[in-house]
Amino acid sequence: MDLILSDIHSNIQALRTVLRYARRRTFLRYVLLGDLVGYGANPNETLDLIRQLAPLVAVRGNHDQACVIPGIELAFSLPARSAVTWTRARLSAENVRFLEDLPRGPVAVGQDYQIAHGSPLDEDAYLLHPREALQAFDGFRQQLCFFGHTHLAEGYELDERAQRLSHLTFEPGEWFQLRDGCRYLVNPGSVGQPRDRDPRLAFMVCDPANRRLRLQRLPYDHAGAARAILAAGLHPNLAERLHHGM
Repeated sequence: MDLILSDIHSNIQALRTVLRYARRRTFLRYVLLGDLVGYGANPNETLDLIRQLAPLVAVRGNHDQACVIPGIELAFSLPARSAVTWTRARLSAENVRFLEDLPRGPVAVGQDYQIAHGSPLDEDAYLLHPREALQAFDGFRQQLCFFGHTHLAEGYELDERAQRLSHLTFEPGEWFQLRDGCRYLVNPGSVGQPRDRDPRLAFMVCDPANRRLRLQRLPYDHAGAARAILAAGLHPNLAERLHHGM
């Protein structure tokens, strides 16, 4: 089975919680959908942990790019822009190289599925509406593509025989079975900054051999993550939203 993580955003408290979960289980691959940094107060600690994961498959996110390529952050909101500037000034040389080497999605994970940060057609595009999702199915070839960027655990099922697109929601802890004749775009939600009004971190477990996946939600020390953001002098909005999952 594979561990699918997205939008960690320098939240070391959340990442440590996920990795404690992982240590009690056997995962064949750690799969990251980008935005490893930004927003949170512990970019180096987060990346140091991530670099130890093996085998690791990852794509870059827009915050990962912005923290190593000046100018990208100018399109961000003020809190996000200030967090990028703060992060860029603190990243170790090793972690800068790691972010620079992250590939653009979509990337194939063996023969099983593909991964992207935003849309597989455009890594910076948000998939928030069915019309956008329908177009995005043209951006990958396999049955399943995981994506992030929106911080929302949800998905889309395209029944190619019936030519029907369905929006998917996932019940935490329950397996979701992929169906023959259908293709899928699936977002595992955000580890470091959920935005569905649930402060618990979100990620997915994927079982390629049995063509199924499962959403997981775990409580973590979001109050500690918020205190670290405030102590670092980052925008208080970045701390406040952790309490409310938004």
